[in-house]
Amino acid sequence: MKRKLVPLFLVGLLGCMKSTPEAKALGDGFEDRFQRKALGDNYSKYGGSWYLEAGVLKSNGDQNIPLWLNVALPEDVRVEMDVWSDSSEVDVKVEIFGDGIKHESGYIVIFGGWKNSITAIAKLDEHEKSRVSRRIKWKKGQKYRWRIESQGANLHFFVDDKKIVTYKDPSPLRGPGHNRLGFTNWKSQVRYDNLKITPL
Repeated sequence: MKRKLVPLFLVGLLGCMKSTPEAKALGDGFEDRFQRKALGDNYSKYGGSWYLEAGVLKSNGDQNIPLWLNVALPEDVRVEMDVWSDSSEVDVKVEIFGDGIKHESGYIVIFGGWKNSITAIAKLDEHEKSRVSRRIKWKKGQKYRWRIESQGANLHFFVDDKKIVTYKDPSPLRGPGHNRLGFTNWKSQVRYDNLKITPL
C-alpha cells in the first residue's frame, strides 16, 4: 500500500496553527462599550485591521479573518450589539458558536451580504445549501440594533426588535469548540458597539 504524502506547505500550516485561547466563563453576562484604545485580553486577533476608535470596534475589510471574544457562550444565550456599515455594499457579519480561531467554524450571521442583497444565517459555510435567508436591503451608515438568541435547536436573528430569520438545527453546534463569538467581514468598513451578552 502506498503511503500518502502530505505537502510541505500543509505541514507548515498545521504546525503554525494556534490552539483556542482559554475562554472566560460568561457568568451573569458580559458587556463592552469599547471605550478604550486597545482591544485588550478579552479578544484574540489573528490578523486583519481590527481596532478601536472613538469608542467603536472597527474593521476596514479583513477578508473573513475574525476577531474572537474570549468568553465562553452557554447553550442558550442572547447577544446584542449596535452595527452599521460605512460601505454601500453593507455586508456586516458575526460568527456565533465558533471555535475561536477559524472562519466558518460555527454559524455565520450575514447582514446585507452579496452587495447588500441577502441577510442570512448559515452553518459552517456561508454558501450552505440549507442556510436560511431573506432578500433585504439595509442603509449605509444607519445604526441597527442586533439581537441573536439561541434557544434549544433554534437560532433567531432580530434587527431593531423585528425577527428577520430563524435557523432550526436538529444537531446544534454547542459546547467546547463551538462556544465563541467572532466579528468578521469581507471588504466592507463595518462598525460594532454596545455589545451585551446575557445567558438565557
